[in-house]
Amino acid sequence: MRRALTVSRLSVHHKVVLILAVMVLPVLAMVALYLTTIRQLLAVQEEVDRLSEIQVQTEAILSIAVDVEDGFRGFVLVHKENFLEPFNTAESAFDPAIGRLKQMVRDDPEQLQRVSQIEARVLALVQKKKRLIDAIRLGDLRSARAHIESGEGPNELIAIREGLRDFENVEKQWMSDRKARAERLALVTRYGLGGVVIGILFLWWLASRLLARTITGPLATLTVTAQEFGSGRPVARIPVDSTDEVGRLARTMEEMQERIARHISQMEAFHAIGREISTIGPDGLEGVLKRMAETAGSMLRVDLCLVLLWDETIGFWKVGAASGHWHDLLRRSVLIREETPISFKALTTGVPQVVDDLEASPELVSQIRDRLGGKSLLAVPLVGPEGAFGVLAFAPTREKRVFTDWEIRLSQQFAVQAAIAILNTRLYEAAQQRGEGLQNRLEELERYASNMAHDLKGPARRMAELASLLHMDYQGRFDERADRYLGWIRETGQQLMSRIEEVLRLARLGTVREAVGAVDPAEVARDVVKGCEGLIERQGARVHMADWFPKLACSRVHLFQVLDNLVRNALNFSVDGRPPDVEIGVVKRMNETALFVRDNGIGIPSSEVERIFEPFARLGHKDVPGTGIGLTIVKKIIELYNGRVWVESEPDKGATFFFTFPLYVELTAEPVRHERGGS
Repeated sequence: MRRALTVSRLSVHHKVVLILAVMVLPVLAMVALYLTTIRQLLAVQEEVDRLSEIQVQTEAILSIAVDVEDGFRGFVLVHKENFLEPFNTAESAFDPAIGRLKQMVRDDPEQLQRVSQIEARVLALVQKKKRLIDAIRLGDLRSARAHIESGEGPNELIAIREGLRDFENVEKQWMSDRKARAERLALVTRYGLGGVVIGILFLWWLASRLLARTITGPLATLTVTAQEFGSGRPVARIPVDSTDEVGRLARTMEEMQERIARHISQMEAFHAIGREISTIGPDGLEGVLKRMAETAGSMLRVDLCLVLLWDETIGFWKVGAASGHWHDLLRRSVLIREETPISFKALTTGVPQVVDDLEASPELVSQIRDRLGGKSLLAVPLVGPEGAFGVLAFAPTREKRVFTDWEIRLSQQFAVQAAIAILNTRLYEAAQQRGEGLQNRLEELERYASNMAHDLKGPARRMAELASLLHMDYQGRFDERADRYLGWIRETGQQLMSRIEEVLRLARLGTVREAVGAVDPAEVARDVVKGCEGLIERQGARVHMADWFPKLACSRVHLFQVLDNLVRNALNFSVDGRPPDVEIGVVKRMNETALFVRDNGIGIPSSEVERIFEPFARLGHKDVPGTGIGLTIVKKIIELYNGRVWVESEPDKGATFFFTFPLYVELTAEPVRHERGGS
């Protein structure tokens, strides 16, 4: 365990060096052992070669001694000089041969001494033979015969041979020892190499385990941890306990995970606050601010977070919300300006105010310290378009805190969110109040218009009826001018009644609910055409209808009113001498399906297109019957269904009115004609 801890404290560089040493040093040792064995084997081979050369030289020396003896005997027997030729050749070859043998054993004194002894014997033999040969040449045969009969020559030759044999035996014994040693070394080397290979494999396995445990394993753990964190599964502690670079990297990753997780939670908190701002719940602004105070206090690890709103009129703070149990204690309470100087300074300067130790300033009157037990204080202004209007205050009550720059920036973000929530709520409440006021005013005006129309309808009807009675009762008694005046009065009364009826109909639109269902425009169009048969016949008009219409989700009464107004306008606003030609159809443009009524009438100037849907707009055609409110009714009906109506026209070329209603089913039965052009 202690050794493992020691290795874990090494740096990655030292670990790599250690692992390389464990892997390389045994290989180097094996190479050194192998080279030593090779060197020993080469030395043995050199000795073998030397011994072979020594054997060759000893054989040559023995042969020289034999040639000396044989040459001497031949000369003694025949007394001819030519029999001395082997003797002379052997004598001349002896010195080089014995010199080479001495050179071979120069490093071995004992062997060199033996060679010297052999050299002395051979030289003595040669000298004695030469003296005998000289005596024979002088005629003295007795000494030669005595030498031969004594066997001294062969004995000397045997002694030389024994000396050479002893010399060779010493060399052979030494070579045998060297060979035995080489064989033992080879055997040891062979088994040693096997052991070394096994040891190297074991050391390599140990090195791989050490590498996996100290480097590759922790790196793999870091990789898996990074992948898990990337997939949203952060790890509380990375199981890497070393103190090297990898261990420090693991600790850094843990800190990074913690920071990223904290930032993600802060972003989620801001996102939740954004949802709170955009969708204020049943608990209203107070609930939003309370949850915001809870979240902000939790993020900044502060148990007391206050949302203070400044009341400029009275000059004190209103507690909008507070975190934890403080909310129920402080909600809707007030704080005095003189007892909240730090918060008031943040309000007036628009800059966050930080006091690390409230108790260090006993002369400073502070409700947050004296009443609520705050140890430190961070006051961040709530800023709107017209300046600061409140403060977001953070006050730990358990121990003093030193707020970091990051925490101050984080508190400013919460202050921005709180300011947005408050301002949005105020705007929403103001818009709601104004909308309710406008709605009430509109309903009041509609009631006034309806009452006025009812009030005017009676006198107009009586005026028309009285004019008719005068015309019938006093017919023939008035002159032509009086009759004409009575006719004008009667017609004016009837027109006034018609206009009042249209105004009442317009006022009732949207207030009286009509049954909505699947309506076939073809059936409604046929009813409209049937109701206009008299007008069509008088003007010689032609009315065309499409073979197929999509069903609409609307009120039949409303669709009838729209088509009736548009068809009657198409028939009335015709060109003199040109029979009206009216088409009722359906068209699909882009993703919108619209019905249309097209005519060949007088058309509408481009400067008047925007006015035709205004009430009582007649566009200069005073001789055409009507109240001037029909297209206004058409537009209001269509807008009740969130549809739209528009016109395309050119003067003297007719006009086409398009309008849309919600479709009951998709168009599947027949293809719809597509047209180009804008609305």
